[in-house]
Amino acid sequence: MSVIDQHQRIALQLSGGRDSLACLYLLRPHWSRLTVYWLNSGDAFPEVRALMDEIRAMVPDFVEVDGRQPEVVAQYGPPTDLMPADSHPVGLYGGSSGLPLQQRFDCCWRVLMEPMHRRMLADGITLIIRGQRADDALKARIRDGDVLDGIAYHFPIEAWNAQQVNDYLASQGVALPRFYQTLALTPDCLSCTAWWSEGRAAYLRRHHPDAHARYMQGLDRIQQAVAPHIAAFNQEIQGETDGV
Repeated sequence: MSVIDQHQRIALQLSGGRDSLACLYLLRPHWSRLTVYWLNSGDAFPEVRALMDEIRAMVPDFVEVDGRQPEVVAQYGPPTDLMPADSHPVGLYGGSSGLPLQQRFDCCWRVLMEPMHRRMLADGITLIIRGQRADDALKARIRDGDVLDGIAYHFPIEAWNAQQVNDYLASQGVALPRFYQTLALTPDCLSCTAWWSEGRAAYLRRHHPDAHARYMQGLDRIQQAVAPHIAAFNQEIQGETDGV
């Protein structure tokens, strides 16, 4: 008996990236048994929204979960890869006049992970299927077959590499989303000001110039917030060197 045959409430979590797309097509014979869930951050890229509209029309059951990104950013500040002390909630509570910011993983948790997990619990899901691979640089600690909080996890392509995923999608006549020409990961939020190593600026400049302008404005605000702390750090390092 397959793992799918052992469950009645099955969720395929779809991001629009190549790995979850590969899972979607691998599981075509089981579409009638599962529900496809997409976490719409509330600030999704237009090309990702268009892809999800196509998939929504393909599969029997499709659920869109709201991530409320604009509200989260309004409450906690934009995400950053470097958190200045006076932009941290504790610093702000203590009277700092810094720009409110949130660390990138905190933002992803609030917008992406927590709303999806809450929906899984609300819908009584007992099996979650994801496109997680063992060679992913950033991945959950759970592995294929693990059970956490009463929910089993199935990662059908855990042993695949990126080329195998690309080859499989090509064999199914599925073109890679265009963002893979520039970005390493599936983009979740158009206005995200974190994940600086992903090449977002070049992609936005080419395909979404208006969003690129707003993105650069956001980075400029973060630069102004971070710069004094970097300067103080460099001065401290230099002072230690000068004292040797």
